[in-house]
Amino acid sequence: MADATITEQLLPEVKSYLRITWNDENTDANVRGYIARGMARLQDIAGVPSLDFTAEDQPKSLLLDYCRYANSQALEMFEKNFASELLGLHLQHQFEEPEKLLVVSTAGTLAGNTKISVSPGLDDGDTYVYKLDTDLVLPGYFDVCDIVEEYSPWDGYSEIIVPAGIEILVAEINDEDKAIRAGKTTVVVG
Repeated sequence: MADATITEQLLPEVKSYLRITWNDENTDANVRGYIARGMARLQDIAGVPSLDFTAEDQPKSLLLDYCRYANSQALEMFEKNFASELLGLHLQHQFEEPEKLLVVSTAGTLAGNTKISVSPGLDDGDTYVYKLDTDLVLPGYFDVCDIVEEYSPWDGYSEIIVPAGIEILVAEINDEDKAIRAGKTTVVVG
């Protein structure tokens, strides 16, 4: 189990953070429990199935403090005292990716064309852009989709001339060219 491996990896560091310098199986079992419960709680707060607790970043810092509060039998104060950090953790992980667009490609009416349909439709004031390549990566939420260098504008209904066997990524962007929704598919050409 990955969480058990991470727990064992973090055990010496958490013990050091808690100023536990002795080796005792009961103490180690307690600290393992703090780590496991802390990881589960922080992942729940972030709203994601996993966080990286090994990198020197906010999830690890919050986990260390969770363990400190748990070890001091003051866990009920952890979420109150770290409310702004926990809210930041939650918001950070809720807006990493834009909402998904369902992008479907069918053969176009002319040879070399594809017809694209996208769902859901555009929000008021938003527009579509697209790019073609292999192994495309969706933009992050609010990433700028550069219409000059990377993306081409698309009206949402015109067929697109494409080579066979590549992917198309369609992004819905706001008036500042920032990604709101995105999706991709392999193109089918006529």
